[in-house]
Amino acid sequence: MFSIKIILAIISSLIIGISGKPIHPTYPEPVFVLRPNNITMDQFKEEFLVLCPKYYGNNEVTDQPIFIFETFQERFEKDIWHGRKAAVQCIYQFPTAGYQNIGVDIARALGGDGLISIDPIEGGPLAGGDADEE
Repeated sequence: MFSIKIILAIISSLIIGISGKPIHPTYPEPVFVLRPNNITMDQFKEEFLVLCPKYYGNNEVTDQPIFIFETFQERFEKDIWHGRKAAVQCIYQFPTAGYQNIGVDIARALGGDGLISIDPIEGGPLAGGDADEE
């Protein structure tokens, strides 16, 4: 009887040890956004960080997305968007348990915009080939 209790205790501790390991979710990468022309980057950052957690309203409603976290990092590359570009995350968890970065939506709601990059199709004109060739 005593050995059965020991075996059960060992099995229980193994199960607890395995299930007690934290699971780290994979969040979407930051997206690039552009600030509106009529405000400074500091103003844009402040407005972004205020609106992001409030974007969907009351998070206590079970079928609404749940705010997880936000980041805002001004970018200083010497490109055509210099002084207007930031890398942002406004991460929400949706009822499907998936995570989405709605940073572009927040930027647009504030009068800014998002930068979209398109991966060229292999063999297509943007990749240096001709997509019409067979």
